[in-house]
Amino acid sequence: MGFQSKFLGPALVALVLASCGAEAVRERPAVADPAAEEARRGGEAAEVLAALEATFYIHWGAVEGTAEYARLDGRHQGVLRGIVDANGERALMALRVLRRLSPGERFTDDAVAMVYAGALDRERNFVRWGVFGPRGFIPAVYGQELLRLGKGAAPALRGLLESRRRAPVFGDSEGERANRRQGDRVCDYAWVFLALIFDRPLAYSEDPRDRDPQIRALDLWLDRRK
Repeated sequence: MGFQSKFLGPALVALVLASCGAEAVRERPAVADPAAEEARRGGEAAEVLAALEATFYIHWGAVEGTAEYARLDGRHQGVLRGIVDANGERALMALRVLRRLSPGERFTDDAVAMVYAGALDRERNFVRWGVFGPRGFIPAVYGQELLRLGKGAAPALRGLLESRRRAPVFGDSEGERANRRQGDRVCDYAWVFLALIFDRPLAYSEDPRDRDPQIRALDLWLDRRK
């Protein structure tokens, strides 16, 4: 018995200590990988922005009331800022989300104008910018916000006066009919926004060939205004 006590005692102590050490290792929280965490937040933000784009015609830009928006918090601020600064796909939606999520986030007027102009240039359904109809141009959510930017938006919008890409409208039956008949283009939207901002006269003809001279005239007027 003494022999066993002499030699098994230390062994049992070592075993207990080893067991405690293993338990401590198991209980030690894993150290987060910053790169992996950043990638996770980036993927989550991208999913939310895509969902907000897909459901835009339900919330019409009031993102703060959506379930998707509730998935984001201050930890996504840097990711969203990066999307806005890159001014690529969904930059405007990221800007709208970030302004509500972090009201203290600051952007220059030029940067904001470039984000709106970029979104206008890439747009696939211009109904959220406005429609041309018998009653003239009726600005929608994005169009109203762009107009509120005022004269500071002019440099970014002037870059679109050369774009003859078609600007289709969906979701407004009257607007759709007028859009197809008139062949509205990106340059027409940029021209009308600039004319409204500077209170310049315009006559929106159904024939694009009648609109082109007015677009050139406004562009020259803006040059002389400098």
